[in-house]
Amino acid sequence: MNFLLRRTCCGLTLPALLLLIVFDSSVGFAQFQRTPLNGESAPPAPSATQTTVQTSGATQAIKNMAAAFKVAFDQGDAQKVAGFWAPEGEYIEASGKRLVGRAAIQRAYSTYFKKNKGAKIQISVDSVRQIGETLAIEDGRTIVSVPEVAPEYSQYTATHVKRNGQWQIGSIKESAMPAAGSLSGIKDLEWLIGTWVTEDRGITLTTDFSWLPGNKFIERTFYSTMKGAKKVVGKQIIGVDPISGDIMSWTFNTDGSHALGIWVPVENGWAIESRGVTSNGMITSANNILSRIDDNGCRWQSVHRTVNGNPLPDALEVVSKRK
Repeated sequence: MNFLLRRTCCGLTLPALLLLIVFDSSVGFAQFQRTPLNGESAPPAPSATQTTVQTSGATQAIKNMAAAFKVAFDQGDAQKVAGFWAPEGEYIEASGKRLVGRAAIQRAYSTYFKKNKGAKIQISVDSVRQIGETLAIEDGRTIVSVPEVAPEYSQYTATHVKRNGQWQIGSIKESAMPAAGSLSGIKDLEWLIGTWVTEDRGITLTTDFSWLPGNKFIERTFYSTMKGAKKVVGKQIIGVDPISGDIMSWTFNTDGSHALGIWVPVENGWAIESRGVTSNGMITSANNILSRIDDNGCRWQSVHRTVNGNPLPDALEVVSKRK
């Protein structure tokens, strides 16, 4: 699960949101949110058949397991992490490498945590399907971040078995998320073109997206309006890096801060890995998640935020509407 042995190396009011722009291009969108983490997606409707019975109890138990897994992973506790597997459980990496048995998985995680101090994980449980009384299949995605290293994104399928009333991981198979370059590129962001607005406590934050000549880059201008006074906050350029094929963004703010973002596709949106610097020279980082609600709404959230290596609380989700 990028869960994750591959190399990986805030209650927001609008005024606070403006301060976050130094973290990434997408911060000022206000229409962005993360995709659901730790299993927030609604479970499928129950089936009437015994072969594919979906119960809220099984779904919630597996969501709770994902949340507990995150705590153990973020603490770097290899024993607790491996303890979520059944004794004979297996973990298959995206590379095809196969680890069999809880002991082998614990050793691998122990080595990983020693080499990747401060590693953190986000888990998104996309679906849970229960088959009978003692078997369930989970599909989801993960983001693993290590300080000073770009995060890694993966998707996984987990088979859970229920023993003595407890769900355990029987098997996890991980696969790499598709590269941004494998999609249709900057055209995937065409839905953003236009004006988006968020209002809170007498302040309006407006974001304008428009094509630059040639339709290879999108220009974003974001500004605030308070008591009728309009103030430009910054500009951003979004486009495809012809070498890596990644969608990237370059943000420049009027206070002198700037940031670089790498966009990775996730379900219903994008995860943007941001690295930047404040106007007084402090290094910033954040993982920003953008989700499309519909043609006229989207959400944003900034997580794993740091300034000079010091962690900040995750921001709350912010919603914007098309004007």
